[in-house]
Amino acid sequence: MRLQKAWLRSQINMHARSLQTIAEQRENDFQAECILHREVTAMRSKLQSL
Repeated sequence: MRLQKAWLRSQINMHARSLQTIAEQRENDFQAECILHREVTAMRSKLQSL
């Protein structure tokens, strides 16, 4: 019983770390998407002004 609880705790911790990593990656992806969107918008504006 104790071994099973210890194993379950380790699994929960491992999955929690994985979820944290995924959340951080999503935040990074969102920031990169915002930067790219601004750049594309600026390029379109420059193109239209030519």
